[in-house]
Parts: sequence; C-alpha cells; structure tokens
Amino acid sequence: MSVSEVGEWKLIEAIWDVIERDPEEVMGANDDVVARRIGGNKLLVSHVDTLAWSTDVLPGMTPHSIGFKSVIMNVSDMAAKGVRPLGMLFSLGVPRNCEVKCIEEIAKGWRDAAAKYRLHVWGGDITEAPELMLTGAIMGITGEGKIMRRRGASEGDLVACIGTFGLTSVAYLMLLQGRAAPSKIVELKAKRAAYYPKAHLKEGMLLARTGAVTASMDCSDGLAWSLHTLCSLNNVGMVIKCIPMPPEVEAYAKAHGLDPIDLALYGGEEYSLIFTLKRSSLKSMPKSLVRKMYIMGEVTSDKKLRLLLDEEEKEIEKRGWEHLRR
Repeated sequence: MSVSEVGEWKLIEAIWDVIERDPEEVMGANDDVVARRIGGNKLLVSHVDTLAWSTDVLPGMTPHSIGFKSVIMNVSDMAAKGVRPLGMLFSLGVPRNCEVKCIEEIAKGWRDAAAKYRLHVWGGDITEAPELMLTGAIMGITGEGKIMRRRGASEGDLVACIGTFGLTSVAYLMLLQGRAAPSKIVELKAKRAAYYPKAHLKEGMLLARTGAVTASMDCSDGLAWSLHTLCSLNNVGMVIKCIPMPPEVEAYAKAHGLDPIDLALYGGEEYSLIFTLKRSSLKSMPKSLVRKMYIMGEVTSDKKLRLLLDEEEKEIEKRGWEHLRR
C-alpha cells in the first residue's frame, strides 16, 4: 500500500503506532504544536513545518516571498496556541544549480518576517536536495495553564474566528487554472494573500490571556477541514451561520459563476484563527479583540457540521488540503 492511498493523516497514525510518547508532553496527538513540561509550571512549545518547491510554491512567488511564508507557516501555529515564539531554526535543502542570489533573497524573507513578529532566526542546516526544501522549527515558552488547545469545546460554546476566508482559493484558481480576476484589485489582493499571508500572533496571545477560549487551531488546511477537525477531536457538532470573506471573493465568484461560500470553505493556507469560547465571556473580553472577531456559529451536541444561511441548511463536506492524497 502506498502513502498516496492512505493520505497524510493515516500516515501520521501509523507513525504514532511505532513511536513512544513523551509522558511530559501535554498536548497529545493532532494539535498545532507540541508542548513539554520543563519545570516551574513552564512549557517548552515547538512546531515544525516544511515548504517544498514542487507542492507549495505557487507561480509568481519570489524567493523573498518563499522565505517570508516559511516563517508565517510556523508563527501561525504558535498564534493558535497563544504562545510568543522566541526564534526559529531552518533546514534548507538546496539543488546544486540553485543560484546564490536565490538563497540570499530567501534569507531576506526570513529576516523580514522574523522582524515583523519579533523573533529571530537562530541558524540551522544546509544540505543538497533534488528540489528546494525549507523546513522551519519554531520554539517558545509559556505557562502550562495559559496555552490554548484543540480540545475543550462543548455544547453551547460560540464558534469564532479572527481573519477571513476565500482569497487564497481565488489565488489558486487564478494562478493554477488561469481563471483571471475581474479587476486588478481582486488580482492583487488574492496574490498578496497567497504570497505574503498574515499570522494573527498578537490576537492569539490576547485570546490566551483572556482564558475564555475552550478550543483553538489555525486554519491552514481549509476552513471546512479545520472545523471538522475541531468537531472530531471534541466529539461535538457545529452549526455555522456566518463565514467572513472579503468582497473580492464575492466579486471573483460572481465573475466566474462560482459559489463564494465554496471558495471560503474549501480553500487553504489562510492562517486565520478558529476557536470556540464560552458565550458569557464576550462581555469581559477586550473590545479591541472583540472588534477583530467574527462569531460564526455555535457548538452542538449532534456531531454534525452544518451550514445555516438564509434559513437553508446543508452539510459542510469534509474536504480540504491533505498531503499525499491522489
């Protein structure tokens, strides 16, 4: 049986069937990060993510944007846990025919993204590879009672997000299928979202301080997939009544006869934060944070993930980005 037949998540399960778990790691399987007790009620929090040329680099991406995005991919997972990252290490796989100037521009992308989120690239490793590969490992320290997890949601909690959905779907259709944008502003905003995504680190850290969040994750594999993940891990369902999306998504959908809701649900690599919280906590949350939040729906006990818009209800399909699938 090949890995393409089982997919990314079944492959992860197969690996965990072999590896011995660290009893001092507190997050468990299928969270955004790992967090290990290091004494004094402190956790060492880390995450690793890889960007590969053949599967992750979109047409038009520059070496600078590749380096920048490889930092954002990691910072976003720390944001979803409310942890300030201290720094990163990078393992760089380089083909022999790669220009030195390309690597210098990647390093400038690392530098600029690191400066934006107030962390440092500490160093790493370089090896020869058949294609360009960037693997970043990010680390931070937080208190054991402060970290947000994927598990903890229960019936009646609100489902919320920080960030919007759909622009990267537009970018994929433009760049990979040649379906042009109806205006220059739509094209520019979609490309910007794909080439230079944003991690909501400040907001994630503020959320963690409130103590109101019951479950949290970043949305890099698509909104529908992420919502299904939270439902599965918490043994709950959700009814979604609002999906925030920029007006450019609706403009693009109208121009091509597409459903903007599908663009928002089944995209990926948006790095928005998705979380659940107690309904009563909204009144005590900082107004600056509430203004950036969208209340999408609520957690239910029926284990179904449903979309309810304009009194029309339908199931949200479990699909999104999964590595290794055919």
